[in-house]
Amino acid sequence: MNERIKVAYSWIGPRGPIWNTELPNVLSFANVSEGSQTSSHKFWADDLWNRLFGPRKHVFEMYASIAIEIDDNRPFIVPFSLTWRTDFSNYFCGNTGILEFAHMPWHLMPLIRSNNGYILIDHSVEAFTDDGHLDSMHGYFGGIHKIPLHKIIYLTGTMNSEELYEKYCQKRGIPNDPKHRLKIISYPSSHQIFASNPNVINDEPFYDPEFIPEKLFLSWNRRFRRHRIILALLLERHNVIDRSYISFNDIDLERPTNSFESIVNLQNITTSNPQLLLTNEIVQRFKNRLPLVLDGETDVNKMCEDVQRETKDYYKNSLISLVTETNWDLSEVTLTEKSFKPIKEKQPFMIIGVPGALKALKKMGFKTFSDFWPEDYDEIDCPLVRMQRISFVIENISKWTNEEILEFRRNVKPIIDHNWKQLLKPSSEVCINEVLEHMEKHKV
Repeated sequence: MNERIKVAYSWIGPRGPIWNTELPNVLSFANVSEGSQTSSHKFWADDLWNRLFGPRKHVFEMYASIAIEIDDNRPFIVPFSLTWRTDFSNYFCGNTGILEFAHMPWHLMPLIRSNNGYILIDHSVEAFTDDGHLDSMHGYFGGIHKIPLHKIIYLTGTMNSEELYEKYCQKRGIPNDPKHRLKIISYPSSHQIFASNPNVINDEPFYDPEFIPEKLFLSWNRRFRRHRIILALLLERHNVIDRSYISFNDIDLERPTNSFESIVNLQNITTSNPQLLLTNEIVQRFKNRLPLVLDGETDVNKMCEDVQRETKDYYKNSLISLVTETNWDLSEVTLTEKSFKPIKEKQPFMIIGVPGALKALKKMGFKTFSDFWPEDYDEIDCPLVRMQRISFVIENISKWTNEEILEFRRNVKPIIDHNWKQLLKPSSEVCINEVLEHMEKHKV
């Protein structure tokens, strides 16, 4: 495309745009006028422009929605960001969905339906691509608003989104025709947190291959999830809790009436996984350790991003990160900030997540650690068998001698150095290129 693509916003201030998703409030105006900051977790400023479009001003330009005329044939995108605070289906519900709630400039709709306008939906911080999510988007955009579905570009944190969407279309009998299919792009936006942050870029960790850390494993766990509980009990079973840095709560911070023990009983953790040899005695032993607190941080953004590297000593003084990703027994592969934090700190890792997580990382250009332990767990569909395989690897690592640890650290250094450099390559480049290719392909 020779001319710059318009990125249309209804409200634009001296310091940038206000997101299209909701009507502005006083915090929105303050943010784009005076650059005021807020510590409220209930307020979002637009970051799509800053993250995706703004750094590529030779390709995109910020544009007022009202300035796009009804006979304008120039290409444009109307971006919307979704958040976790609203149920996904509510964004795409009847005649009260996101377009209505956001007061979408309706004069743009004919241009989106028939000319070169597009709607971009960004929910890349989450992995929402199951049949229900896709049904709601198809029904809302294609059914209610009669928009050809290739005019809807959906950015998702689901790393295997194309595969899942193809299966969905086959199940629903949806023809392989642009008018009937969304454009879905896998975009691990959590990676972007680190790739574009100067604190990360300018503060490369020092990795000493001749240093033997005090701890074997590092594992951060804030929310109760089944696979995190099982992994913690396996570490207890293998007698490596004292040799690990691990955070774990004694109660569910989001539902304080749920204790660790009640969740174990409710989910039948011991009885439904007999092959893992998790006994009530192991449960009690681990329960008596709780809560396990590392840095004591409670700010969610700081815990997730850690761009100031305040936790670096935990990575430096432990051998391997056990990354308990968000999903475990779902179809959607997630790579959240959890998977990139050990890369930021030059630490080897295992990902305790959905099959295909390591495959997705390698597709992004990262290297993993199959030269040092079996990574076939990444290909095992059955959650129980997958956890058995992970347990086997953890047990073997726990038996390494100091000489074996030093040999590992020496030999793994080229991989972690490569991964750190790869981390600084923005994944937004791949995402934007897919957007541009899609728009060029369907240019009217």
